[in-house]
Amino acid sequence: MDVDEKSHKKEAGRKKRRRSDKQEQVVEDQQSKPGKRKKAVTDPVFEIESKKLRPSKEIENDDEAGVSTEESPAKEPKEPSKRQMKKEKLQRKIAEQKESSKLEAAQKAITYISKWKHAKSDWKFEKLRQIWLMDHLLDHNSVPDSIFPIALEYFEGCKGMARQQLVKKMMQVVKKVEEQVASNKDETEATATSEYLRARQILQALPTEA
Repeated sequence: MDVDEKSHKKEAGRKKRRRSDKQEQVVEDQQSKPGKRKKAVTDPVFEIESKKLRPSKEIENDDEAGVSTEESPAKEPKEPSKRQMKKEKLQRKIAEQKESSKLEAAQKAITYISKWKHAKSDWKFEKLRQIWLMDHLLDHNSVPDSIFPIALEYFEGCKGMARQQLVKKMMQVVKKVEEQVASNKDETEATATSEYLRARQILQALPTEA
């Protein structure tokens, strides 16, 4: 090998090394620069699968709010407050007073009608007692079956406004029942009520005006 060929090979080796050094320097410069970096290439299949596994917004909201999906234990009923207990006690007292007043009024009316029948010398007319009897004639709890015939006899002699009011009330009861019978309701059931039977008896007992 002559001198020219050796020198030529040495020069080619030096050029090759210089190019390699330049390429390495360029790579180092690019890595050290704070400029834009290429985005990492992601696998589209992996991205789709990750979206499927991602929790929904509703679940995320529940988790953020600390909402538990487990059923909460049943709350024990709260004991009534003193104010509530006082209110209930007052309501019971009022109801008892009303019931007591109702029983007292019924007893006074029964005594009134019994005196009219059996002790007329001790009896005197009381308008309030008569009005109470007119309002409760159809109630067998207020006017028992043992007293109703006496009350029926008492009202046979009533006249004027008292008679008109009593007739009107009894007619309304009879008409209501007869309308139910006309609408294909069981006639036996409708006409067997104590209110209907008493209303008819009262209308038959009241005197007819000339």
